[in-house]
Amino acid sequence: MPTPALREWSFGPAEAARVTQPALVVLGSESGEVSPVFPARHELQLAWLPKAEPFVLPSANHLLHLQNPDGMAEALVGFAGRHAGGGQISR
Repeated sequence: MPTPALREWSFGPAEAARVTQPALVVLGSESGEVSPVFPARHELQLAWLPKAEPFVLPSANHLLHLQNPDGMAEALVGFAGRHAGGGQISR
């Protein structure tokens, strides 16, 4: 159940435009089967966030980290490696 503070919180284009860091915007390849809201929100985030990087995780819906943990981990490691100021990330 959402908390009252969450209901009062607003995040739209103006708030997203203030996010200056790169953002990995992840969608499970099968999220649309759970709800059409997920792909629609993914598209909004890509449009709103100035440094958005899209990623569609294969074989997953909204439970990304449970359904394809290796794929999600690889995407996060790659993203961090590209945006960590040139630092190295090791496993």
